[in-house]
Amino acid sequence: MRTIRIHTRVVLFVAAVALLVQISPTLATDNDDKNRPVEISFTKWPVPAPPPPAPQPPFGLFEGLSGDGDPGSFVSEVLWRQASLNGHVTGLTAMYEVVDMDGDQWDESFTALIRGGQNAAGLGLLEGVIMAGWRTGARVQVVFQRYLAIAGMPSCEGAPINKTCFEGIIHVGRAPRD
Repeated sequence: MRTIRIHTRVVLFVAAVALLVQISPTLATDNDDKNRPVEISFTKWPVPAPPPPAPQPPFGLFEGLSGDGDPGSFVSEVLWRQASLNGHVTGLTAMYEVVDMDGDQWDESFTALIRGGQNAAGLGLLEGVIMAGWRTGARVQVVFQRYLAIAGMPSCEGAPINKTCFEGIIHVGRAPRD
């Protein structure tokens, strides 16, 4: 009789643990859904540098749009730029700022500090971290392609005419756990 009670308790304990193991991923998924990796498209084009006393030399200032946003919803600044001796690669350090995000998935702004480079064909790859705003501390990866200016027309959708532009994707990782 005593053996049956022990077996019954063990079976009930194992069943309870099995039930908890099945429920836990469901609860975790609900919270993780808001923290899933996100991709943000952008289009940017160069703008004139402000006159001194702004920091000199300005390596490059850009404005553009992110996602389905309006012009001005994306800005970036090249903080450092250096071409390789053979001209095949240009090293870059930049700050990307998404200042107005429209959409149902998320509704926050952020500033990311990124570093990487661009090849002679205009393909760029940069990696970094969000320094301020939404998902501070999250890793980011940026991939973009440069399109040279076309006389009398925009070289990218949403860009002004007669301007070189860049189209790309910002891959935003999960926010770090506290």
